[in-house]
Order: sequence, then C-alpha cells, then structure tokens
Amino acid sequence: MATGVSFWERIASVYDGGVDYILGNNLRLIVLDKLKKEQHLGRTVEFGCGTGYFTPLLAELSESVVATDITESMLDRTRERVKGLSTVTVLREDCEKTTFLPASFDTAFLGFTFQLVDGPMTVAEIQRLLKPGGRLILAIPTMEGLRLSDKLLCIMRNYRTYGTIKPPGTKLYTYRSLPPLITQGGFKVLDVEQLTDPAHPGGFSGLYVRAVKI
Repeated sequence: MATGVSFWERIASVYDGGVDYILGNNLRLIVLDKLKKEQHLGRTVEFGCGTGYFTPLLAELSESVVATDITESMLDRTRERVKGLSTVTVLREDCEKTTFLPASFDTAFLGFTFQLVDGPMTVAEIQRLLKPGGRLILAIPTMEGLRLSDKLLCIMRNYRTYGTIKPPGTKLYTYRSLPPLITQGGFKVLDVEQLTDPAHPGGFSGLYVRAVKI
C-alpha cells in the first residue's frame, strides 16, 4: 500500500469532486444507505477513510471510531469532516501492517479501499486486530457485469480525473472471487450483496460484504 502514497497525496484535493464521476453513478450514496442498516458496531476501525465520507455515519453506529489512511492530505480532510465528533480518532496507518494491538476492535470497515491493497495481507491483519466474533464490512467497486463499452468509459473517466487508467495496485474483484479470499483469512462470510444504481446502469456496481472472525 505504501507505493500508492504519492498518488493519493496528489489527488486528495480533487477526490471528492472526482470519485462519483469516475464511478459513473451514485454508488457512494448507495453504500452509505446500506451502511445505515448496520447496528452496534462497538469499537470500529476504518481503513482507507480518505476524505471521511463514511466516517460520521460510522461514529453514529459505533461506540468509537479510529479512522485511518496512509496519507496526511486525506486525513486532514477527514479531520475537518469529523470536527466536534469526540468519539472519532484520526490516525495514519497502513491496513496491511498496523501498530494496533491484537483484538483491539469489534468491527473493521473498508469503504472503496480493499481493491487497492494486498488482499491476503490486509485480511490477515484485520483478523489479528479484531476480537473473536468481530465483524468485517467491505464495500468494493466492481466492473462485473458491465459491457466492454461501459468499462472503457469508466477507464476514460479515471484518466481524465486522475491522469491514470487506474489507481496504483488496483485489483478488481468479482462476486465469486472475493469470498474465498476472506474465508481463507479466518472469517466466515455472512453475505455478499451486489449494489447497483438502476438510474445509471453504465457505472460501477458495488460488492457489500459482511463477515465475522472465526
């Protein structure tokens, strides 16, 4: 994940204005609405908080939240977004190898981050820092089901916004490829839901995954 630091530092100021354009729809809002249905998350760690889009809602659902990212530019924007929320702590951490003690959290959440990191390393680290029975929640954009023309348009929008066809380290998961990676890391997958935006069928869809530490 460290190899992407300079990229995310560079695009932090344009991320919020560009990500929905790149996705081609309202997927972030759809994920936010899905996340609202979660309950009693306890002590939560958020990896790849970015500009803090999901962080205030996580604070409502949790006893406390530690929001983390690998870049200070992103973290500065999160700090602005969560001003006044006393239960939120904002820290620089790499989800592939953190400084947290084992069994420190009840829930780990990654919103639009997991596809950018080393999957097995991240799952292993989250398994280490969650308490027994702790929850893992992932929201991951996917091109699964898109026509080739729509995929090319998504790539083009990415290049126009960030100057590259995809962020560093990007791996696109599917409904079938993602669960085995999580189960091999010591989790039981409870459900995988594919989220779509019917109003914008040419954009990314999302995989919303809920799992528990075995």
